[in-house]
Amino acid sequence: MRRLSKFNRISALVLLIAVVAALFVSCGAKQENNGTEGGKITITVEVVSKAGEKTEKKITTSAENLADALKEAGMVDGYDSEYGYTITAVNGEVADFNTEGAYWALSKGGEYLMTGASSTPIADGDHFEITYTVYSE
Repeated sequence: MRRLSKFNRISALVLLIAVVAALFVSCGAKQENNGTEGGKITITVEVVSKAGEKTEKKITTSAENLADALKEAGMVDGYDSEYGYTITAVNGEVADFNTEGAYWALSKGGEYLMTGASSTPIADGDHFEITYTVYSE
């Protein structure tokens, strides 16, 4: 019988931990939504514009993910794709990747998110940042 290499064993372990963590976060967000008055939670969203100006908005919502909360608050424009919701404008400011290499970067508590807005669960008290960013190699 063929034995798994050390790399494959470590990769499988990392994948297992990621799946368990995703399930834990997902279940935790739903419990927090159910534990608040009327299923509503409040998150804070800080927007950093192209000019570097910062604005902050508190959103009270019953949404379960960041994209739905932002759309519900009227803060973003974009479109749904096979990869989830793509944010093209925040507070009316457009970031055009095709002409400027610009996009809206998402972070939570200063940590860059590795998920898109539609696959990012939200919980009461979360603080998110949306930053106008220009891609450079």
